[in-house]
Amino acid sequence: MMTRLMAAALLLTLVGCAPDTPTLAPAPSQTNDVATFPSQDGVALAGHIFGAGTTAVVLSNMGDNDPGPWERFAPGLAQRGYLVLSYSFRYPLRTRTFTDEMARETVADLLGAVAYVRSLGATRVVLVGASLGGMTVGKVAGTVGAAAVAILSSPRDLSEYGFVVTPSELATITGPKLFVASDADTTVPIAETRAYFDEAPEPKQFQSFPGSEHGVHIFDGAHGDPLRRLLIDFVTTNAVP
Repeated sequence: MMTRLMAAALLLTLVGCAPDTPTLAPAPSQTNDVATFPSQDGVALAGHIFGAGTTAVVLSNMGDNDPGPWERFAPGLAQRGYLVLSYSFRYPLRTRTFTDEMARETVADLLGAVAYVRSLGATRVVLVGASLGGMTVGKVAGTVGAAAVAILSSPRDLSEYGFVVTPSELATITGPKLFVASDADTTVPIAETRAYFDEAPEPKQFQSFPGSEHGVHIFDGAHGDPLRRLLIDFVTTNAVP
């Protein structure tokens, strides 16, 4: 439908069977270590590891594929005893030629990220994603048995790109779920994130903020600190390190 097509365009113009298990890697010794690991289908991916611990938090990007906002947020969780991974999907930063295939491949990329943090010793995984990344989280969380899930400013349905979080995928997410949106978001209207929330099973909660900031851009606005506290409180309450 036209409204969703416009939302998908705006989302992207912000720029605008599994392979072998990865080799067990040593626990990171620095606050921010460069990470390289394979996606589920063997494509080389890159990211950063913050902290260490047996509970990991994996942070998935919006459609612009910019991990910077997550990398600024990650130390707050690392300081509380979590292993945190930010990473980039396989497609280029701020690409202007987004395709159906790129959307679908984010699933294999997130599955690879989860396998990687488990190779570092994580026994529990929390998935956090914004916009496109929040959709990818919805498609993967049940499969990997995520301990908790947080989704920011995401629709459930981007049929224009052949990418939809199905009811059956949502039904498998049994852990706590947090959905967040800005009430005047013009990229993905709050009604779309609310519809995603409505389809998800309990336990779940929904938090809206005033303003039009989309996804991780909420961090840069007047409600950045409340969002940080909300996410940290949600993770520490539902997945103790």
